[in-house]
Order: sequence, then C-alpha cells, then structure tokens
Amino acid sequence: MTPHAASIRPRFRFQWLADPGRRPIDWLDDDTWIPDGRRRVYRWAKQGLTVAFETLDAGETVLLPAYVPGGVTWAALHAGLDVRYYPVAADLTLPVGEISRLIRTVEPAAVQFIHYFGFVDEGFDSLVSVAREHGALVVEDCARGLFGRDENGTPLGSRGDLAVFCPHKTLPVPDGGIAVSRNGLELPEPSPTRDWRHDARYLLGSLRDRVPVDVVPDAVFGRSHTGEVDDVEPEEALAGASPLTAFGLARCRPAVVSAKRRARYRCLRGLLDGRERFRVVTGTVHEGACPYGVVGVLDSEAERDELFRGLRSAGLPSEVLTWPPVHRREEVRGFEGAERLRKRSIVFPTHQQLSWATVGRLAAHVAEWE
Repeated sequence: MTPHAASIRPRFRFQWLADPGRRPIDWLDDDTWIPDGRRRVYRWAKQGLTVAFETLDAGETVLLPAYVPGGVTWAALHAGLDVRYYPVAADLTLPVGEISRLIRTVEPAAVQFIHYFGFVDEGFDSLVSVAREHGALVVEDCARGLFGRDENGTPLGSRGDLAVFCPHKTLPVPDGGIAVSRNGLELPEPSPTRDWRHDARYLLGSLRDRVPVDVVPDAVFGRSHTGEVDDVEPEEALAGASPLTAFGLARCRPAVVSAKRRARYRCLRGLLDGRERFRVVTGTVHEGACPYGVVGVLDSEAERDELFRGLRSAGLPSEVLTWPPVHRREEVRGFEGAERLRKRSIVFPTHQQLSWATVGRLAAHVAEWE
C-alpha cells in the first residue's frame, strides 16, 4: 500500500470549524509565553522585521548569521541596509570570540541572532552585551521558538530590542508573524486582513495529509527556499494575520503545545543520539523549552540527500533548510560551518500533532538506513 505523507508542521483541525465562536487569544498578552513589550501580529514576521530595520539610517550595517533564511536578508536590503555576516558553527553554536571581534570591528547598527530550532546558545547573553556596548539594535529571531523559555523560565525574545516569532511554523495556522518591540522601538499597528483566499488555499493544502505520497508534488517535501525569495511589497508591509490564523491561535494552548513538543523531542532525540552517520546537533531540553525538532548533520551532501529521499518515499516528515545565500553569495559560502549546515543537515519535526508511531518509524528508518 502506498504510504501517506506525515506533516512537517501541525495542521489546522477541521473540527474547529464546527465551533465558529470568536475567542480572544489570551496567551498573546501573557508574559509567561510572549516576552514583555509592545506586541504586534503581522501577516509575516519579515514585515515587522522590515519596519524595524527601516528605523535605521540607509547604508548602515546589519550583521546577520551566515546560516540565515533569505527573507531576513531581503528585509534588511529592503530597508537599505548594508548586510554583513558572522560565522555559525556546524553544530549550530556561535563562536563567541570571533563574533565579538567582528562586532567591535564592523560596529553595526543592528545585529540579529537566531535561536535555531528553539534553542538558545550559551554565548548569547555575552554577545548581546557586546552588541549593546557598541550601540547596536539587537534582534532576536525566534521564528521556530514560540512558547519557548530558557532555563530560568524567561520567554525567548526577552533580551532584544525586537523579537520575532512565526506561529505558522509551529502552530496549525496559515500565517502570522508576532513582533515584540521594546527600548523605544515603535512598531505600527497592522491593518486588518479580510481576504479569505489565502485561508482557502491553506485549508486545501491541509488535505495533502490524506493523499498518497506518490501523487503529492515534490515541493511539499522539497528543500525550503531553493529559489529566490520575494521581497515584501510596501503596500503589504503592515498587513495583519489572516482571519483563519486569529481563529486558530485562539484555540491553541501553550502549556499543552510545549509539553507535547518536549515529550516527542526527548523520545526522538534519545532514539537517534549516538548514531554513527546521523549526528544529532540539537541538545537536550529542559522544562519550559519548546523545541522545533531534532537536527542532525551527515558526512556529505550526498548522504543527506539519500536519507531525505528515503524518508520522503516512506511518507515520513523531514525538512531540509538549505537557506541559500541571496546576497554576497561568495562571502556567505566562505563560512564553513554555515555551508555544512546548508548541505548536510536534516530536521525531524517533533510538533504536537506528530504521532508516536511516526516518531518510532523515523528512528527506525534512520537505523535501517545506516
């Protein structure tokens, strides 16, 4: 029998439509889950990011990690900023000494840090201090870390002047970008969105879970951002999230979501840890963490692609984030750690709707492949 596709991300539950009553999104104003500051919900996080970058003078420098989504780079370029990069190690850690020296040398107007897959690097606080010493705007990219907290119980995104989250990457909603600003950084209110066409396409896309793997377009399982990234159109820059997103967010319970993600992550990481060819680079999780998934790095791009194709054929969820350079390509490719992540890493989701059977099948597939 042809296998069916398991979702990389959680899907909107159609039974919610049977209860169309309006509910408030209580957790948006709860400091337990969203860091303190001025909160805005745009259609996409890069819209809030672009607005924040536009508060800087054109021509000033922004330092981005060498392993970065193209949408982040485009947001900086759209604001007229000069984009430079800092290194990221192949195990997703930040070389603090090297980055600190680069901040002191370049003296950027802004520095963006990514909490990769919901994990905070142990050198993050030190780097924030260096950035602030040089007057830089500090941006925390928590795109895949919504509801995550550090070991002290502080929500991710609490240190920067701006924090951005992408609910559609971790919750069953079609879009949504949460931006939290503080320290004098003002972000405007988004305009209401009443266009349901985007929501309709999203709901139709959710039906992919019921379609056999061999008839699903390759793009469903393919590499993220393999082509150029579209810029943000100025007239759309302040658009709010879609109606279906507000509907879905109100039905999400952060405590339940984070607990389920931790449980699945711990189980899958435990099953994969210690393998010879698939080396886990994301760490263990503490209570309060809300991990996106288990990330592994292989010895070569060919091995990574072989494993990825096998997982796709088996209907198992996995994700390859190549995040190809969209600006100063040769400079970015000069950072060895980031290049290894682009070419050799693979992500196994551990979202709240992932079945325990799928967790076991993922681990078994890797073991059999090795």
